[in-house]
Amino acid sequence: MLINFGKFAIRGVAGAIVDTSVLWILTTLFFRSYFTKYVLSPAISYEIGIAVTYIICYFWIWNHRVHNDKSDFFRLFLSYNFALLISLVVKIGLLTLINELFHFHIVICNVLALCFSGIFSFFASEKFIFIKRGY
Repeated sequence: MLINFGKFAIRGVAGAIVDTSVLWILTTLFFRSYFTKYVLSPAISYEIGIAVTYIICYFWIWNHRVHNDKSDFFRLFLSYNFALLISLVVKIGLLTLINELFHFHIVICNVLALCFSGIFSFFASEKFIFIKRGY
């Protein structure tokens, strides 16, 4: 599990880079209102980050626990997406709280919130999504 956690941390950095880049693009170029900057754009960026991190999980971290076929890929993606959407609620809440308390730039708030939501994501992936199966 320690090796998977290390790989998961690397996956998290890649996901954070994607998530934060998309968030920056959306909040800089497209969205201006409070709702679109602090709720909608983090949700969009997080979902794109989920897709990227899922691909890393499926093909690199837990590749020995999957079937490597289309139906398995999409079935597990739905479970992974659902689990990470739960952590999205945590992320948005923390992002908003950190911003309100410390008035950091949204990108800084996002990175800090991602660190906390990542712990939940690892346990969900390890224990509930990419479970060991007898093939």
